[in-house]
Amino acid sequence: MGKLLEQVNSPADIKKLSVPELKTLAEEIRQFILSSVSKTGGHLASNLGVVELTLALHYVFDFKEDKLLWDVGHQCYTHKIITGRKDKFEHLRRPEGISGFPNPAESVYDQFAVGHAGTSIATAIGMALGESLIARAPSLVPRETSDERQAPRIVAMVGDASIVNGTSFEALNNLGLVKRQLLILLNDNSMAIDATVGAMAKYFSKVRLSQTYEDLRETTRNILEHMPFIGKSVEEAIERIKKGIRMALPASQMFESLNIPYFGPVNGHDIGSLIKLFQALAELNHPAILHVYTKKGKGFEPADQGPSKFHSTGPFKMNGDAVESASDSSRRSFTSVLGKHLTELAQKDDRIVAITSAMCDGTGLVEFRKKFADRFYDVGIAESAAVDIAAGFARSGLKPVVCIYSTFLQRSFDQIFQEVALQNLPVVFCIDRAGMVGSDGPTHHGLLDIGFLRIMPNMVLTAPANEIETKLALEFALGQDKPVVIRYPKDFVPEQEFIRAACSKPFTLGKSVVVKRSKKSAVAIVSYGSVLTEALRAAELLAEDGIAVDVINGRFAAPVDEKIVSLLEQGKSIITVEDHASACGFGSAVLELAAASSHSPKAIRLLGAPRRFIGHNSRAQQFMEAGINADKIAETVKEMLTVRSPEIDIRSIKQVQVTKVQKSKPRSLNI
Repeated sequence: MGKLLEQVNSPADIKKLSVPELKTLAEEIRQFILSSVSKTGGHLASNLGVVELTLALHYVFDFKEDKLLWDVGHQCYTHKIITGRKDKFEHLRRPEGISGFPNPAESVYDQFAVGHAGTSIATAIGMALGESLIARAPSLVPRETSDERQAPRIVAMVGDASIVNGTSFEALNNLGLVKRQLLILLNDNSMAIDATVGAMAKYFSKVRLSQTYEDLRETTRNILEHMPFIGKSVEEAIERIKKGIRMALPASQMFESLNIPYFGPVNGHDIGSLIKLFQALAELNHPAILHVYTKKGKGFEPADQGPSKFHSTGPFKMNGDAVESASDSSRRSFTSVLGKHLTELAQKDDRIVAITSAMCDGTGLVEFRKKFADRFYDVGIAESAAVDIAAGFARSGLKPVVCIYSTFLQRSFDQIFQEVALQNLPVVFCIDRAGMVGSDGPTHHGLLDIGFLRIMPNMVLTAPANEIETKLALEFALGQDKPVVIRYPKDFVPEQEFIRAACSKPFTLGKSVVVKRSKKSAVAIVSYGSVLTEALRAAELLAEDGIAVDVINGRFAAPVDEKIVSLLEQGKSIITVEDHASACGFGSAVLELAAASSHSPKAIRLLGAPRRFIGHNSRAQQFMEAGINADKIAETVKEMLTVRSPEIDIRSIKQVQVTKVQKSKPRSLNI
């Protein structure tokens, strides 16, 4: 840790530093972030790019009283370091440490737990309007402050291309409601998770490329010279600045069309100038936008040259500028398997098109983009638009495949309902990061998609358990005349040969597969998706105690295989297991089917995530916390057996009953 950084424990400490010292501190913070993320993993490139910007903000504003709202929250590391949390970076994104996103539970300096993009301007408007109401009627929200308390100043930090999100535009359209200070920082680094795309990106790129360093310095000088003082209106200042800043006109015209005062662009790494700009802009009694240029990955050559690769990274080792991943790169992930097979299928079918929203790399579509650039569409951070564009493709007779993380697909609920399900259009949804996501935590868990998708008529929901099933599910989905969902986790595909053999049969609509069967089993473990491995481990644990169970791979959450509930007629109990919330998930679908078939639900137990937010941790630990791991499954089987036959001593069941189960051949469910 650098000498200056050692002395910084709160924003008050940086206010004591000179501008040259702040520049030194910025470099120390970069090295601190780099060292920390190399050990724990995290969002690297974006955080290296906003160090000076964050320091300048905290130098001018007091965010204990003032309000700083982050858009894409993963760029908050410098903010956390200087607000008393640097000692906790040793355990960044680990259960005993801090989140990789803003978190009000951690600090008074954080306003919202932010994991999605496009939200900060709208929430800032709400806070600004709220403060105006409170100023007029203080009794509305009693506060233990003096009568001389100044209204908090509000800053919205918009970064990583989140300005292109639809919610951002809706918020800008309502900015006129605010009649007080509100500063919007447009952090323009030309990047989201991948390179920013679309008309807005081209617009800013045109401005960016037209600027030299001297142009940016001249812009800063003009802004400071013409800032409104007492007796001068903001409008007067804007007119003066426009006359002095020739190069900024394209961007200023766009925001002026929305009647929003615009300043910039300026250099986001010139900390001295940023401090002066913030000091001036903080005195405005009117909303305004400051457009700053920053370099994503600044100060670390690999991230500078490949910001997409270092957007979110696991632990890695550094050897100078060389980087070696600390993870096992030889293993295949569900994401890479799906992306590779989609590319193979696209070579045989020209009707296949792929659509994503600012996450080509994250959804495994890099190779598809290289080979089929004319059939690949990245719509930027605009998930709703991605779904509607896919609907248009489907209506035209093509085969659109929409690849989006589960947590982000939540933003497209209405579009999936109106333009896809209602029209019964053959759109394939490849839902990445479904289930527990590990260290990214509750903002990124994909624990709701089954619930909000299976309630829609016409939707088919599938979940592959391994590599071969991922390929089979994709082939099945592309052959349907209705919308199909394929959900899969942020994880490696399991390598057990037994699972491969059991799951090699092509997908048939609404049909499950028996993976293990025993003639004397009293309980069937029915898993959905990749948690099949946990179900099989549970079967092995139970075998050690002489308890035989059936293990069934559900494959479909909509429609559910009716033969699963027919197990109840045979006197068997059912335990469902899923990497999803227990409410409204696969298990709920089985319960509903049992009730509709006049079967008693008493013999059915559901294992899934509880109805609460699960913190950042490893997936294995999150499974344990949620009770969807092998140990919990085995424990539940024993409980059910005890309830069914209290006189049975589970410990007395002979091991010989299970020997036959392990040798039994996998087969389709035919009960």
